[in-house]
Amino acid sequence: MTNSILRNKETRDVNRALWSKAISESRLMLAGMGLILFAFCWLRVWIVGIVPMPNFETILKQVPQIEQFLPVDISQLVTYNGRITLTFEELIVVMSFAIWSIGRGSDVVSGELSRGTMEMVLGQPVSRSAFFWSKAIVALVGLLILSTLVWLGIYVGIRFTTIPKPIPLPGIGPATSLVADVPTVRVPLSTEVHPRTFVLPTVNLFSLGVFLFGLSTLFSSLDRYRWRTIGWSSGCFAVAIIFKIVALADPRLSWLRAFTFLTAYEPQRVVQIATEDPDRLWSLWITDVPAHATHLGPAGMNLFLAGSGMLSLVLASRIFKARDLPAPC
Repeated sequence: MTNSILRNKETRDVNRALWSKAISESRLMLAGMGLILFAFCWLRVWIVGIVPMPNFETILKQVPQIEQFLPVDISQLVTYNGRITLTFEELIVVMSFAIWSIGRGSDVVSGELSRGTMEMVLGQPVSRSAFFWSKAIVALVGLLILSTLVWLGIYVGIRFTTIPKPIPLPGIGPATSLVADVPTVRVPLSTEVHPRTFVLPTVNLFSLGVFLFGLSTLFSSLDRYRWRTIGWSSGCFAVAIIFKIVALADPRLSWLRAFTFLTAYEPQRVVQIATEDPDRLWSLWITDVPAHATHLGPAGMNLFLAGSGMLSLVLASRIFKARDLPAPC
């Protein structure tokens, strides 16, 4: 009885050490990325208030070919909702999530093998499942925190940003472009948009992170070298980006959309549906969509990305439990 109690206590202590190890390995990266994403999203919304709407529309009209690369009409893009949603398409946002997901996923198995610490950790009274899921859950919680900080950056930006609004003229109503010097007054951006509109695009961003994390962890469970895991995961991400761009650029190659998971990452369409047809927010499939957009509904996009990522994690866990681990070099 005493030996059993001691073994149980030792197992609990080792499990706590595993969780502490997983947290300590990722907390600095999480803090740095979280601060950058929060500040960038706030700044991005502030810029929306600085550039007047007519100026932004004029810029877009200078490049008429841009519409074929968009999952929504330009009329939606020149609204304040549409302009703020472009935050989710910014390189720094998408790449931050890709770096976190691929970086943490590659470390789950092949990272420990590369450092030669796997044998030491599994030599303790701890199961492979406990080891695997402690690192995976910490990474997923990190993705949730990063997604929340993105939304909070947008929320704070909306709360503290002002935009120009034409002043109604006596007998004319709101000033228009027919007036030479349009008198304006600055009003809060929150009078035009609501932060809850951007909850579902944030979920779409989180789901993309889950997919990339699951994919990277799956590669990690199959390999012993972290650099090779990062290479395979990054390569798949790069190919997905290329396929999506080529499919949008040339209608004859639109079939390539079926071979890129980024077809399910379209925050602009999510916002358009939320503002124009909220009854479809939980749709898995939508038939009447533009030729260059996916038929997946908002729920379908998130289910595909997050579901595929979680399935990859389950498969990676089974592979890790069954495989023979190489001795440290």
